[in-house]
Amino acid sequence: KKPFFNLDERIDMIKESLKVTDTKNCNVEIVGFDNLLVEHAKKCEAKVIIRGLRAVADFEYEFQMAGMNSKLGPEIETIFLMASENLQLTSARFVKEIALYDGEIKNFVPENVLKMFEIKRKEK
Repeated sequence: KKPFFNLDERIDMIKESLKVTDTKNCNVEIVGFDNLLVEHAKKCEAKVIIRGLRAVADFEYEFQMAGMNSKLGPEIETIFLMASENLQLTSARFVKEIALYDGEIKNFVPENVLKMFEIKRKEK
């Protein structure tokens, strides 16, 4: 994968978009890492990895990944959550492609991400 935004930009956008969410009763920390997910989970003493599924095609890949993670970190559970119906056909790859061709993406991303896309397009 070649992300449109670098790691720091993605972290900043996630933090910004969560500001409008009621996180008073949540313990959420946004971090980046450059190793295996399961290794990062161990470092953070996580007990659970939550993965999102949009379609059946996602399940096969995610199921295989969960199996490998289980072998690498048997103490860590993987939980799958299905995407909302309105997001099941949305993927970062499609949104990025639409944006690169000056298509309308406001229905797919938060306002702050939309602004960042506009800034990045002007830079290129």
